[in-house]
Amino acid sequence: MKTDFEQWLTAQFADTGSFTAFIVLVRIAGDEVVPVKSSYAHLIGDDMPWPGMHALLDGARTPWEGVAFFVGLGHDGGPLSDAAAAAKLKEVEADVKSDALALNRGMFFDREGRHLRVDQVAG
Repeated sequence: MKTDFEQWLTAQFADTGSFTAFIVLVRIAGDEVVPVKSSYAHLIGDDMPWPGMHALLDGARTPWEGVAFFVGLGHDGGPLSDAAAAAKLKEVEADVKSDALALNRGMFFDREGRHLRVDQVAG
């Protein structure tokens, strides 16, 4: 059975073809969701099972409990240029740092590849 991540990646690739993924690793502690590291990657296919992605994310050598993926496309479709991707990554980082609810604008997963959602805590 495919993980939520694998189902999302297959559907996303079917919808857009190749794209740039902005990746934000987060630490989850109690009611806090804190971004700890980010990067981007150009995805040119959907053949990435969760264990492979998990291993790549662990390669960041930063403890993480969740990861969000945000999709970026060039004006004519396809991945963004590296310069445009680097600029957009800064925007994504700023959005997530200022409001953890921004993670819901992407696809947010736990360490098992299951879809997560950030909800606002009353108080």
